[in-house]
Amino acid sequence: MQTSTVPNLDTGFDRQNPPDPKLIDACVHCGFCLSTCPSYRVLGTEMDSPRGRIYLMDGINTGEIELNATSSQHFDTCLGCLSCVTTCPSGVAYDQLIEATRSQVERNQERSLPEKLLRKLILRCFPIPIACAG
Repeated sequence: MQTSTVPNLDTGFDRQNPPDPKLIDACVHCGFCLSTCPSYRVLGTEMDSPRGRIYLMDGINTGEIELNATSSQHFDTCLGCLSCVTTCPSGVAYDQLIEATRSQVERNQERSLPEKLLRKLILRCFPIPIACAG
């Protein structure tokens, strides 16, 4: 049985600037990013690492994984420090990938009222991203 590589627009990314498959394919899944990722170091789960999030992006792009509350949570745990970008020997443009993915999540995932208010508060208090200490 052949699997489709066309994303399901009801459960995946929409057509407005999804993560670029060419950028996703640049990742060789070597794991160098793991030691520099604060969310992975604290949570210890693969899906909360840059490599794990890239797997998720690819799965959502191909329609194998749904963009839902569970998958979105892993993108939300990314602090945006981008220390993984400087560590990556393959030069993966994770910054472009996570930016495109976050836009998709914001457009396609319904948030509860408390979540919306908390996110608004955080963005008001911390409007400028600050690089994390690697």
